[in-house]
Amino acid sequence: MTKFNASVGSDVNTGGVACLMILLASVLLPASAKADSWLSSKLRCETQYASAAEWRHSEANADLYNGLTFLTGTALLSSFGEPTRHWSAINRLDDESRDGLRLGTSGSRRKADLASDLTLITSLAVIPLASIGAKFLRTGDCVEAWDMTTDFIESFGLTLMITESLKLATGRPRPFVRDCGPGAQSDATCDGDDRFKSFISGHASLAATGAGLTCAFSFKREAWGSSTAAKVTPCFLGAAAAFSTGLLRVAADRHWLTDVASGFLIGATVGYFDTWGPFDLLRYEKRDRAGRIQAQGVLLPAAVEGRAGFRFSLRY
Repeated sequence: MTKFNASVGSDVNTGGVACLMILLASVLLPASAKADSWLSSKLRCETQYASAAEWRHSEANADLYNGLTFLTGTALLSSFGEPTRHWSAINRLDDESRDGLRLGTSGSRRKADLASDLTLITSLAVIPLASIGAKFLRTGDCVEAWDMTTDFIESFGLTLMITESLKLATGRPRPFVRDCGPGAQSDATCDGDDRFKSFISGHASLAATGAGLTCAFSFKREAWGSSTAAKVTPCFLGAAAAFSTGLLRVAADRHWLTDVASGFLIGATVGYFDTWGPFDLLRYEKRDRAGRIQAQGVLLPAAVEGRAGFRFSLRY
């Protein structure tokens, strides 16, 4: 059973989040099989595919399976992994930034910790999912909306797995650990499970992933419209929420500045640029000189009447 850490000041519970996402997908995917007639009649699934059934087996679902693979790996790492070594060196930038940004009282640091949770939710979930909804409401195109959703799941899963892997590999103590010791007062439990999981900041990496996705949805897919304001405004709001999340993690004494900066770099890169996963090896695509798709093929897991296997789809 996954143990959720509910104490104030806890970092992102990667194993719990990964298990929750896998459970959610396992519920939604079978349910989608019952929606063929409604989808075909109400939504514009015919924009790229002939039917809702073909849409369900489209190559966009490879992104979903990539994301579920990343989430499964994260859950295993979080459940069975432990930091392999302790990173004890502190550089001057981290030392001075902690002195300058760390809030002065334990009460204010707890409030900053809570505020970072709220800004994380805004950047990672609220704005990107609102962008998907805006695109769907403007166009009614369920294919595009589903493709954006699987992009979200894939990017989220990859960032989560990278974050957990680095936390376990580096074993860096959180800033408040310096205050632990006989008779010392600290904002967090000095023997907590995540006290040596400072690098990288999970809040910063996930918030930046959400910001990167929002910018990609706004500029590449024109989720909110084609005007400059419709592209720039959501991207700016996502980036502002992500930046606030990182600063609040330092102010709450949960992370060093370099933890946050590294999380920003990794998360924004994964979120904005197209991600890659193992199921991409099972894709085939051929384009002409003008860049138009001539043929597409994808091999995906499938289950029919109690039997599991793979399904190959080819469009030309």
